[in-house]
Parts: sequence; C-alpha cells; structure tokens
Amino acid sequence: MALVTKKVGLFVGVTAALLAGVSTQVFSLGVDTLDGKHIQYNVTDDMLLEADKDPNNWLMYGRDYESTRYSPLRQINGQNISDLVPKWNLSFGVIDAQDSQVTAVNGRLYVTSSQNQVFALEGTTGKILWSYKRKLPSDLGPKLCCSGVNRGVIAYGDKVYMATLDTHMVALNNQTGEVVWEKKLGDYKTGEIFTSMPMVVKGKLLIGNSGGDLGANAGTIYAMDPETGNEAWKTNTVPVTGKEDIAKTWGNDSWKTAGGAPWLPGSYDKETGYILWGVGNPVPDFDPHVRPGDNLYTGSTIAIDPDTGAIKGHFQYTPNDAWDYDGTNESIIITDKQKRKSWLHADRNGHLYSIDRTNFKCNWVVPMQRANWVTGFGENCRPKVNPDKVPNYDKETKDIAPILDGGKEWVPAAYSKRTGYIYVPGRNESMDLWAKKQEFKPGQWFLGTKTLRMNPGNGFIKAFDGTTGELAWTHTLNTPATGGMLATAGGLVFNGDAEGIFRAINDETGETLWQYNVGSGVHSSPTTFMVDGKQYVAILVGPGGGSLWPLVYGDWFKTHTQGGGMYVFGLHK
Repeated sequence: MALVTKKVGLFVGVTAALLAGVSTQVFSLGVDTLDGKHIQYNVTDDMLLEADKDPNNWLMYGRDYESTRYSPLRQINGQNISDLVPKWNLSFGVIDAQDSQVTAVNGRLYVTSSQNQVFALEGTTGKILWSYKRKLPSDLGPKLCCSGVNRGVIAYGDKVYMATLDTHMVALNNQTGEVVWEKKLGDYKTGEIFTSMPMVVKGKLLIGNSGGDLGANAGTIYAMDPETGNEAWKTNTVPVTGKEDIAKTWGNDSWKTAGGAPWLPGSYDKETGYILWGVGNPVPDFDPHVRPGDNLYTGSTIAIDPDTGAIKGHFQYTPNDAWDYDGTNESIIITDKQKRKSWLHADRNGHLYSIDRTNFKCNWVVPMQRANWVTGFGENCRPKVNPDKVPNYDKETKDIAPILDGGKEWVPAAYSKRTGYIYVPGRNESMDLWAKKQEFKPGQWFLGTKTLRMNPGNGFIKAFDGTTGELAWTHTLNTPATGGMLATAGGLVFNGDAEGIFRAINDETGETLWQYNVGSGVHSSPTTFMVDGKQYVAILVGPGGGSLWPLVYGDWFKTHTQGGGMYVFGLHK
C-alpha cells in the first residue's frame, strides 16, 4: 500500500486495505498495523430486489422474488453436461425426509436438514463452517403431518433465519451460528408448526404457519422485525371472529375450525407491490358438507400489502375444497409474450392457471393430467364440480383424480425466461374417499373421512407455454414426481425423482441429457450458484415428508433406502 499524503487518499487507501482483508503498515497514520476484513456474506434489500439479475447467488426460495427458479448461469449447458460430476457430498446425520434446498451467498452455502438443523458450508469443498441443531420437544412427533421437515433458511443482514417445528423463529449469526434471538410465535401443542423457508420483503421477516389439518389453527402469516423479532403485523387467511366478510362463505359457523394454513413461501410482485401468498385447504379435509360455501380464503392465492398485512385481492382455485387440493403452491410472476402481467400457478387440483396480477382475473386454465373432479369451468375459471366425485357419507367415492397430492404436489415448478415454458413436476394418480361426520377435538387430526385409499400411478415432467398454456412436451417418470425444478440459461432443466435419479433435461424437447443415481429418493429442489468462477448444482437427498407415494408403492423401501444428505455437482474440468 502506498504512503497516504492526502485526505482523500487516506480514505481510499484504508478502504482498499479493508476490502482486501490484509494487514499493512501505514506509518503516515501513526499506527504500526492497519488490519481489517470485509464481511462479504451480509444480504441487503438491494440484493434481494435484484436477485433475478444476480447470476452467482441463490438467495431465496424461488431464487428471485418472482419465484421463477430460473438461473442465468450457462457455464453448465447442453454441450458439456456429460462432464458433470459430483464434487462433494455431505451427510446430515439424520435419516428422515429432506425437503430443503441450498441457499448460496457469495460462495457460502446455508442448508437445513430435517429436525431443524442448520449447516453453513464452504461452497467449493463442503467444509462445515458452523452448525446449529434445535432441541425439539419430545411430544412434538404426533403433531407433525409430514415428518420433521424444513424447507430452508434465508440469509438477511448479518443473520440467518430458520422457522422451527415448535413454532419459533430463530435468528443465527451468519459468521458463527450463535443464536442472536428467538421468538415463540405459536403453540405446537395445538398442531401449529413451521416447515417453510422464511422470506424477507421491504425489511420485514415473514413466515406462514403449517398444521391446518388439525383444525385448531387459523392460517396465519407473521411479519417480524429482523433485528429484534418483534411483531410488525399478523394476518389471518381465514375468519377468526366470525365478523369478517369472508365468514359468510363458511356455513354452519364452520370458520371456527377453518384451517387454511399458508405453509409455503409467497412471491413478491415488485410492480404491483403485493405479496402473492398461497393458502391451504379447509378442514375437515374430506367432508365439505359441514362447511357449505366457498370457504375463503382457502384454496386461493391472496395479495397482501407488505406494509400492513392487509389482504387486497385473491383468486380461488378450488371453492369448498372436498379433496385436500390445498392452494399453497407457488405463484410464478411473469410478463407473458402478450405483455400481460400475470402469475402462473400449477395447482394440486390438476390444473395450470394464468391469472392477471393487476385485477386477479383468470386468463386461462388448462388440465395438467386427468382431473375428473371437475366437468368444466365457468366465468373467471370457476370450476364446475362433478357431483359423482364429491365424498359422501353413504358409500365410497372411487377413482377421484387427481390424488390429494395433485396434480402437482408442493415441490415447485420453474419458469424459463429463455423458452417461455413453465416446467411442472406432476403425478397421474387417483384416490378413493368415504366421508364421515367427525367431532372436532383440539389438537387432533380433523380429516372427516373413514377411507383414504391411494390408487397407484406414475409421474411426469411437463412443459407448458407460459403465454397460452399449450403443452410443449412430456417427460414420463416411473413414480410420481417428488422433486422440484430448476431451469437455467444453459438450456437445461434439473430434477430429482423418488427413485433417486437426479437428471438434466433439454429445456426445449424434454430429452434426458445426463443423470446420476444419488442413492436415495429426492423430495427436495435443486439450486445452482457460482463460486470462484465455477458453476455448481446442489440437490438434497432423502425421501418422505408429505408425499403419499410410499403408501401407494408399498414395496418401494424393499429396494430403496432412506437418506439424509446433499450432493454438489460441477464440471469435471
């Protein structure tokens, strides 16, 4: 470092030394040693807002606020994909369902495992920099619908945030993993839990609850101050007093056990200023007769003002849901080729929707596979329900398609800005239901059925034109699709399946270009990032969670093993 003789040079020189993280002697300052290091892992609001343009990092659930899961990276592409090899892998030390994904911040990785563990890793080697393991209550197990899953952490400022199964938000120091603060938001003994990755919008830390199938919990989205954990606002997605306008859509005072958990992260529309957040199913899940009406806002995407939490609009996919089709699946924000500002939503009810995000009106709806619960659609894409496929008390209702998992389960779709296609992981299955009248008991399952039978089928990945809904291609899978999607500018679509095959597909044709057996089923979502000029792709392994495919394929575990870990792939050279 040169001697500093001018005031302006002083600041430039000091800044250069600090950013470089070096020690140097600066005799003209009157000190012997000037030492500093730039902290390069803090995530800012600007970084989140520009995440769609950032090729190197993966900062949030859908990679960007639009939830496209599209990466502009193209170092790994269709021409060199045969050179993709495992670079390292990590065992989590737990054999359980792994629904999480990797968050990447300037070469550092953050990932969660089941049972609320967090790992900070060096991106090129997998070296563990620190880890955190939550001590969970011993009586938590019976309250979990879907094993001890967690879908990831978000990094913001100098902290990393995880929402826990026992309804806490935990803030960890991103350098050490030490707990900075934790806040209790709910009561797991009622069945309320957190399984989602948090999101941050306009300086607020947001999380939606899980556990609506127990009926005791109104769906709730919590907004917090990231520095303190103090509540900024709290929004219910269903009535909680009976005085709300939407309570009129719940006959027989059924709003008292409404459900409607918003258990996946939302998307943030930077143009309208609203958060688009999916709302889950009403309860009892399979007995719609005791809750006549549309049951708002279940089975919907709602538009939320991030400043106040006020709900400004909605679109409902499945009014009076009788099949547990939910509605929490992601809303992918696009401007299509017709210049329409819309969102794309692949629902568990078996249909793909395009919704105008300026007025919440339906542009179009198309089936993704066999969906016999509906006979057609009316005004604004309102479904015309097939009465023969509504569960009743007198007999079993057979062969209802799709199965309650979908359609498309929670594992996310991806939208490519290169092709204009949305890539949907789906399943061709049906179910048998027999409704029953069930007395509500706080903290106990409230499903309203005495038969829940899964009829075997297979899975698929399908590409649909995001402007028209036209099917572009189909890639058939042996088992229901249990892994999320990743699309890249390299012309690739990545996906893992229940048989443990992680693959790369041509984004224009659906042709498999590369695959690798990770040794255990995949129920997670791939992410990609750049470290030191090299692109990597990461995937978690370990089947289970909310998917019901192990019930359908009873012999699966005779030839497959459970897992609990992650793989990171890169080019051989």
